[in-house]
Amino acid sequence: MARKREVRFEPAVAKLGALRPAVSPGDDPIDELTVTGVEYREADFAESHVSGMSVEGCLFDSVRFPSTLRHSTIAESTLRVCDLANVQADDSTMIESLIEHGRLTGVSWTGGVLRDVLIGSTRADLASFAQSRLRSVVFRDCDLRQADFQSTEFRNVRFERCNLAGARFGSARIQQNLRFEDCDLTGIYGISALRGAVIQGGDLEGLASTLARELGITVEWHAYVGEN
Repeated sequence: MARKREVRFEPAVAKLGALRPAVSPGDDPIDELTVTGVEYREADFAESHVSGMSVEGCLFDSVRFPSTLRHSTIAESTLRVCDLANVQADDSTMIESLIEHGRLTGVSWTGGVLRDVLIGSTRADLASFAQSRLRSVVFRDCDLRQADFQSTEFRNVRFERCNLAGARFGSARIQQNLRFEDCDLTGIYGISALRGAVIQGGDLEGLASTLARELGITVEWHAYVGEN
């Protein structure tokens, strides 16, 4: 029987249109602000606490994001070399956007939405996407050690060459097409929730040990001693 051909998806990341430079204070993040077609460069908003901000078609280059960014929407935008470490972005939405060479260590994107998003060459260890909905999302060459994907809904999500050591997937829900390609899955938790996922390459021996641990299986290795 012929093998069914894999349909390889890519996020529909929007291309940026005409941009104007950000002007302070009018374009500085505040509650309920709406900005479109703005270019932010080398700005530091880490002291800001924002709720309900809406961003569309913007470029963020070397920007430190607000410490709080809840109930906000980022659409059709590019975040390049940006710092979102420990940002509280719960219940937020990102659509048709690109994050590259960023720092998302400890970011909390709990209960939110990522749709048509590419996250590449980004450090996102200890990040939380728990209880979020991820649709047409690719993580590529990312550090996702101890990231939290518990109770996350996956639809057309792919991890490529990512370090997911110690990541948590308990109660994850796979709606369609979850793939891990050449990833480090050492010591992940909640592996039983990944039923139906496709794993290609990577440390399969380490993955087998993780599966045995979750099933309560003790594996004992004995060296074979041949006859003299």
